[in-house]
Amino acid sequence: MANIALTNRCNLACEYCFAHKYTTSSACDITMDSFLKALDFVKGEGEVGLIGGEPLLHKNINDILHLLVFDPQIRRVTLFTNGIYLNKVKKENIHPKIQFLVNVNSREQIGDGQFDSMKNNIKDLLYYADEERVTLGFNIYKQNQDFSDILSLLKENNLKRVRVSVVIPWDKSEGAFAYFNKMKGTLLAFCKELKEIDVSPCYDCNAIPECAYTSEEKELLSSLKYLNEHERRIFTGQASVCAPIVDIYPDLTATRCFGMSDYKVKIEDFKNISDLKNHFFYEIDTKLVHRCSKAECENCYKQSVFGCFGGCLCYK
Repeated sequence: MANIALTNRCNLACEYCFAHKYTTSSACDITMDSFLKALDFVKGEGEVGLIGGEPLLHKNINDILHLLVFDPQIRRVTLFTNGIYLNKVKKENIHPKIQFLVNVNSREQIGDGQFDSMKNNIKDLLYYADEERVTLGFNIYKQNQDFSDILSLLKENNLKRVRVSVVIPWDKSEGAFAYFNKMKGTLLAFCKELKEIDVSPCYDCNAIPECAYTSEEKELLSSLKYLNEHERRIFTGQASVCAPIVDIYPDLTATRCFGMSDYKVKIEDFKNISDLKNHFFYEIDTKLVHRCSKAECENCYKQSVFGCFGGCLCYK
């Protein structure tokens, strides 16, 4: 699935946001003409993600959703949002092919008013959309982080899945494994709470490798409930998945993903999304995948057969 950025504007300024440089640059919303060009470029995959900034800030968001709902070549759409303006989505656009990934920030982070708006919007959305199409996302970005608000939302709405991201830091100088060792305690504490309420976790990206965990920590991760075997293997670090996603911006330039946003190309220089993904794979992935995140990785079998990437490739 490729993503189309509808705007670089955001109503929040999250301290952990890895797209901070993008969202704080000059305001830019995609035009409908450019959106149609981007959609035509990616629709061969049958799936598309709508990202920002905050995509619900785009003045034509309902026109865009309506267009996607009635496009026979599009099977699934994922709207990535912080949920504060979910009430802008017209009821007819809460269609079975539209999925919602709501990034949950705590009450302390965004304030009572915005948190309550998000909370009420999630409840209202679930009245029209079944829980399989609504996923809450949680970003782990500091040690000993409070996650009581996301847990409350999961329980109150009887949601059984949460998307987890160990945020990629702006400063990567300490290296992937030093960062993982610092952050895994918070992740594991969160996982203990998920086990208590019978919620299944899945990774966004930047999966922590299996070798970063002790035997006891592996046992905890293995004891969690997962929706399928693939997600279990990724979350426990037994397997890694990292491939070009492709984010297309309002000016119709594209990057492999936000983590590789320093390298941009113009989509007009490529035939289609498959052609562009192949370009990123050969220009970025093949050059980085064999670089080791630490010395021990050089003799690791999983590293040699692409079974482990040592975290996000952007560390390399």
